[in-house]
Amino acid sequence: MADTAGAYRERPSRLDGAVLWTRTVGPGESVPVLPDGCIDLLWREGTVMVAGPDTGPHHSDSPPGTRFAGLRFFPGSAPALLGVPADELRDRRVDLVDLWPAARVRALAATVHAAPDPAD
Repeated sequence: MADTAGAYRERPSRLDGAVLWTRTVGPGESVPVLPDGCIDLLWREGTVMVAGPDTGPHHSDSPPGTRFAGLRFFPGSAPALLGVPADELRDRRVDLVDLWPAARVRALAATVHAAPDPAD
């Protein structure tokens, strides 16, 4: 799934209860992420992090050209996978290594980084 600057794309995921999305930050772009009650597992330039459910808009300070690929889990579906209650992630961005063993996170990040398209 090629992603061009400023583009946001979404498609069904192979995981039940989630959708796959990609985004590349465009020049001068300042689009807030609006609260939707979901938890996202996201890859950004080689790191994997968790975006908890937001109660207000989140403004990213990522520079133009930054690529993201993520899984947006429907409300209530991510805590079992992540092993942490949703309220502990509310309004937070957390490195996945703070929730899972470092070796597991490194392997996941390397797999995504090595793929021709991180969304694959």
